Amino acid sequence: MRVTQNTTANLVTNNLQVIRRRTEDLQQQASTGIKVSKPSDDPVTAQQILNLKARVAAGDQYGRNISNGIAWLTMGESAMSEMGGVLTRAKELTLQMVTGTNNPDAVTAGINELNQLKQQFIMMGNTQMNGKYIFGGFKNDTLAFDTAGNFLGTDDALMVEVDRGAPVQINYSGGDLLRGGTPPGSTGTDIVAAFDNLITALGANDIATARAQLDEFDNGLGQVLAFRTDIGARRNRLDAANGVIEEMKFSITKIMSDKQDVDIMQVISDLSKQETAFEAAMAASAKISQVSLLDYLR
Repeated sequence: MRVTQNTTANLVTNNLQVIRRRTEDLQQQASTGIKVSKPSDDPVTAQQILNLKARVAAGDQYGRNISNGIAWLTMGESAMSEMGGVLTRAKELTLQMVTGTNNPDAVTAGINELNQLKQQFIMMGNTQMNGKYIFGGFKNDTLAFDTAGNFLGTDDALMVEVDRGAPVQINYSGGDLLRGGTPPGSTGTDIVAAFDNLITALGANDIATARAQLDEFDNGLGQVLAFRTDIGARRNRLDAANGVIEEMKFSITKIMSDKQDVDIMQVISDLSKQETAFEAAMAASAKISQVSLLDYLR
């Protein structure tokens, strides 16, 4: 096959275009630090990167779920801590009041303080987190308890997903915590009723009934403590899940970096080679353009 001048010129032109495109790709990589900026660069790697990014996005969502769950549990633990303090003071006051030696003014003062303690206890049952009543179940946009201590919420569990198919409950039923179940006292100690019974008994000078509430307050303290202990277990699970998510995201980010990020020194070296090749191709093109008819007659 005879190689004509046009054939040679076309080859040189094609080489120049290939070199130019490669140079532009390398310049893009050098400026962005990314070797796969669009699917056409490497369709297989681009799809892999998209899948990895989706996994990181899912991990970010799980992380937000965990953070929200930890906040709810922390708020719940704080409220229960205060409840325990209220019950401890109520028990101390009851021990003072059931001696039968208090004068009427002391009894009246004690009853007033117990009423305040009861309202404080109920107020802890109406603890909020970002405008939501954390002990209200699904009905958490309104008060969980009225002023008398009646439970207005639901016993439903609020769950957060900490990984695919791995939900964790972050709430506790106010009905179980303060009232011992729904109906009150069905599964535990009705602490609100213990306050009411004590206040009524002291007002009627019924020392025996008042003294009986000491056991109810002891049981109530145990009930609150059991919930606080469970909070610790759930918090540990959320912390562990968060550690797994963070480790997963770190590993995937490294894999993405290996697939997507350029070796800048290699890119600079390749770019230098392309520039040298471009200059050589331009020189060859210039020589071809200088060939005349006399050159073919020699």
